[in-house]
Amino acid sequence: MVSQEDYTALYKKRLAIIEDDPQFTVLASMNKPMTAGADRVTQYIVYTDFKKDGQKVKTASIFVYTPFNNIDKYGHSKADFQAQLLFELNEWDGVMHITVLETLGSESRLAFFDYQNHGLAQLALHSLLNLANKLNVKTISGNISSFDKEKFAKIVHIFEKFEFDVTIKDAEHGIGRLNKTLS
Repeated sequence: MVSQEDYTALYKKRLAIIEDDPQFTVLASMNKPMTAGADRVTQYIVYTDFKKDGQKVKTASIFVYTPFNNIDKYGHSKADFQAQLLFELNEWDGVMHITVLETLGSESRLAFFDYQNHGLAQLALHSLLNLANKLNVKTISGNISSFDKEKFAKIVHIFEKFEFDVTIKDAEHGIGRLNKTLS
């Protein structure tokens, strides 16, 4: 059984690695002990590889890492991150585009299968919206593609929770569009 001390040590180690890497920027973090039966992760780091470097159109990601259920028998992280939200920013037009795909090895790029229902996708979306507001993005659009009706419904629910307009193009095949206008 993994102890809270193991989680805390691994969290601190991963945070230090991310903070020392000039490629990444920490957007949010929390290091509260996990409580038994908790449905939300309380030890996490949300970070991005986005850098404001003068490029007006670029692709980047927001990542969420947690040590929760992510420690192998040697005390190392099994994965560098458990959720990834890929986005393309067009600063000229004030538009951001995201794509949520069900991919091999995970249920979606938004929340890996093993880590669903822990709030990681919501952390990624919250950070995306904060970043979009800082960058004066006017509109966020996107696509959803999922092979599983149940997973598709979960993805739709998360985006609707964040007040995205979701247009279901084909519920049978899990295809939809997202749109959100920011003020």
